[in-house]
This record gives sequence, structure tokens and C-alpha cells, in this order.
Amino acid sequence: MQPTDLNLSPQVTGHQYSLFVFLPPSEVDTALTQALDALGTGMENMHEVAGHPSVDAFERGRFQFLRAEPDLSSERDLPHPAVSQANALVRLECATPEPLLRYTEGVRQLIEPRGGSVENLPGEQRPRSYTSYAMTQFAYAPALAPQPGAICSMGVVTPQNKTEAWWAMDWMHRESFFLPRYDAQENLIAQGHAFAAAAGIPYIVRRNVHAPGGYGQAGSYDFVPYFEFAEAHTAIFRSVMAALRDVTQNPEWQYVQEGPEWWGRRVAHAAAIWESR
Repeated sequence: MQPTDLNLSPQVTGHQYSLFVFLPPSEVDTALTQALDALGTGMENMHEVAGHPSVDAFERGRFQFLRAEPDLSSERDLPHPAVSQANALVRLECATPEPLLRYTEGVRQLIEPRGGSVENLPGEQRPRSYTSYAMTQFAYAPALAPQPGAICSMGVVTPQNKTEAWWAMDWMHRESFFLPRYDAQENLIAQGHAFAAAAGIPYIVRRNVHAPGGYGQAGSYDFVPYFEFAEAHTAIFRSVMAALRDVTQNPEWQYVQEGPEWWGRRVAHAAAIWESR
């Protein structure tokens, strides 16, 4: 299903790749980590940057290394070992896909001959389709802007699909799940997505990308959400995810199937991915 079939925006404003890398530490050496760092030459290292990207940086491309935190990660509905077992993530974003394709090929040429694997979850950035002016003021105007890795050290990926029943709904029905629900006496009976996620607005940097080939496609996720936050705010993130997954308060989640919830720690350079802790 294409966005226009679903009354969703077809406009593409950018591209994001999530490269999940598995490589045993025994296969890592200085030549590898230096070569990985060199792949980012000319791109912006998001680990060092506060705020949203400049036009120039977004056109050149941006990258962020993350070291897996397996004790924090968890399996969800859809098994995906290439994601859940990854000991590193390289998150890439750019206005066009070509720099990301070149970078990805460079990572594969470095990792795969050493017996490792690279799993890419690609996505397209699109304008928000369910967001009125009022919802923008509620959920996005006060939202935490991107922060350097020294401030927001944690990164989490939660790839998701929506069910066939979700996509079969008309667009107004789908949109209603993002708002609270009230009974005939105007009592609040379900928070909906917006209220369920509200506690995280000032503390969690949120990004979401859409499947490049359309929704409901075999072998890909409909959405690849990514979150960053300070380690001190881990409990807030967990409480927001618990609220979103509570189908009595957020009925939308009846129609969500999740891949692995992958947690990582942002690091400034490739060598730090495999440093002993």
C-alpha cells in the first residue's frame, strides 16, 4: 500500500538508514575502527551536535555510532536475530539516499569479510499526516530537540508493523486512535496515543521513518522509530512505552506488531563500540 492509498503524505523529506552490525570483538582491530571512522569523512557526527541539522549538514549526510546494551534490549512480537544480536548500530540520515548507499556499502566491505553481518532497516522521512496545528503545539512545539551524546547518551530502536486490520480502516478511523476517548457522560475512558506518550515530550528526542516501498510489505517494517534520551531518564522512556503498549489506555496498540526493542549507548568513534566495559 502506498501513502496516497491511505490519505498519508507521499512527500519524502529525507532518508534514514539503521545499520545493525554484528562482529565478534576478536575480529576488531585498529585498522577496522579507523576505516569505519574514515567512512564518515565529510559527514556530520551527530554525537557532537545539538539541535536540528543545518541544510548543508543534512545534504552531506550525518552519522551516529551506538554500542549495544544487550541487558536493556528485549524481544517483542517479531523475531529478528540480525537486529537483536547486533553489537553495534550506525544510524545514518541524509536529504538524499546516495551518500547513505555509499556508506552502507563501505560498512559491508569492512564487516562481512571478517565474518560479521550488516542488517539495514531503511526508512523515509515524511511530513506528519495525523498532526493538526493544535496537536503540533501539544506534542512537538515543546519537544526536546536533538542533543549531543554527552547529554542524551541512550538510543533505542523499536521497529514496528501495523496489522492488516489497521490498514483496512478508513483514515478518519485510524486518526481517531491518536486522540483521547470519552464516554457519553464525557468521562475520559482511554488516553489515546497522544496522552499516553505525553510524559516523554520534554525528555525524549523522537524520530520516525516510513517504509520506502510502502506499507504492509513482506520483509520490511512499516515504521522504524528511534529515540534518544539521557540515561537518567531511562525510567521515563520505559513508562511511556508501557503506557503506549497498554491497550486499555491506548487501543491503537492492538494493531501494532513490534520487532526487537534494541538499546544502545551513543559513542563518538568506532573504537568505542567494542571497548570493554
